[in-house]
Amino acid sequence: MRRLTAFISGLVRNLLSVQRLIPEDMVSKVIFRSAVCLMGCVVLVFSAAGQASDDANAPLGHARYPEPQFRMGLHLLPSVAWMDVRDAHSASTGSIVRLGFGFTADVMFADNYAFGTGVNVFRNGGKVSYFDRTAGHPTEVADDTTQFLVRRDRALTQHWVEVPLSFKFRTREIGYITYWGQFGLGLGLNLRSHADDEVDYLYRAVDDGMGGSEWVEASDLAVFPSDDVPVENEAALLRAAMIVGMGIEYNLSGKTSLLVGATFNNGLFNVVSNRNFGPNAGEEHIVPAPDGDLDPALVEGYNIKMVDNAILFSCGLLF
Repeated sequence: MRRLTAFISGLVRNLLSVQRLIPEDMVSKVIFRSAVCLMGCVVLVFSAAGQASDDANAPLGHARYPEPQFRMGLHLLPSVAWMDVRDAHSASTGSIVRLGFGFTADVMFADNYAFGTGVNVFRNGGKVSYFDRTAGHPTEVADDTTQFLVRRDRALTQHWVEVPLSFKFRTREIGYITYWGQFGLGLGLNLRSHADDEVDYLYRAVDDGMGGSEWVEASDLAVFPSDDVPVENEAALLRAAMIVGMGIEYNLSGKTSLLVGATFNNGLFNVVSNRNFGPNAGEEHIVPAPDGDLDPALVEGYNIKMVDNAILFSCGLLF
């Protein structure tokens, strides 16, 4: 590369000496000077390319990336999610599997360190079980006032858009693979919350003939499922999470790499909103009596507290 650059430079100098033989009043002189200027630009380009080639062959102790360096990519986010119950009366009964997607951006501030951010759109949640009150007969549409005490088994799905803010630690390329680790914080906004419920009707309120009501067992009712129930009014709007992850980048060509990784997304705060539940047992979630009795005269009310956790598996391309 250096020999080619030197050859072109010598040719330009020779052409500049030849131009003295061309009369000043000829149009060819203008064309000739333009050609010489163009060749000078070519020299600059080849010189820059030669310098870049020299930098690429620099010793391994030098930084791989010129500063600043950005890397961006797209990935899919299949996830396994569950609810971590923090109150004494609800129960976590299982996990759910969902799919999301995202955009990632790494800002390299050193050879092996980057600030990672982007946008992740994913779904998490889990399966929970608790006792609750509800109004309305499950089969008689006209009856929307009868009160029931029920056991609710819920598969909750929450849709989040999250902005991760993290530090990424990277190794040098070993073979075609670069290993990385990640630690940081995720800030999320709830886009939608819905649930698939199975409601077991246990007690119903009936008129006692004296202007009041009494509770009797709803033995004629079974378990009734309901799908895709909107529950935005029972879910928190904002979310914060701790992010810990690791993975690899497999170099495909140039700076294009296959990205594969796993991230533990650990919620930090209660994601269930209790703003629509009042301070008494008739309006809140239900606490059974100490002996397990669900007689409504003996139960108390409480607020649900739980955080959502997920393991997000990322698979995509980084450019």
